Amino acid sequence: MDLSKNSSTYISTQTAALLAGKSVRTINNWLESGSISGKRVHAERGPGGLMWEIDLASMTAYIPMDMADACVQEIVRAEAGDADGMNNVGTYFYAANACKIAAVWFEAAAKKGHADAMEWLSICHLNGIGVEKNHALGIQWLGKAAALGHSVAKAKLRALGFEL
Repeated sequence: MDLSKNSSTYISTQTAALLAGKSVRTINNWLESGSISGKRVHAERGPGGLMWEIDLASMTAYIPMDMADACVQEIVRAEAGDADGMNNVGTYFYAANACKIAAVWFEAAAKKGHADAMEWLSICHLNGIGVEKNHALGIQWLGKAAALGHSVAKAKLRALGFEL
């Protein structure tokens, strides 16, 4: 998955927007200006405009983390809707201190039932990391992770005085 080799990895405009922490409109503007490259998927317009796939290699300057091969593989998994991939992309952004983007990826994975992502998302909400601090929402995500058997989430809830 080396982005410097000839074969390109293409992603949706939505995934490109999530990776850059920008709107789909911004991605479309970058396409129009030639700042990034892509290929048209359909000749006709869809509900959001022209349908494009974005060349991931052209996005590297706009993504605030290292695009190592392992990360690219997780992006491909996330693009396919894989919750583990989404969670892993979130952890890459978290490690790169791009916590606002990380929280978006954790939430996407959590909404698919990924317990680790729920626990990460609880950390974000409880501490105001990448999102507005929200104790109730943090506890809610922690509870959902615990209900799925996540041992760390269970221990944190017990430490906070909740009975399981």
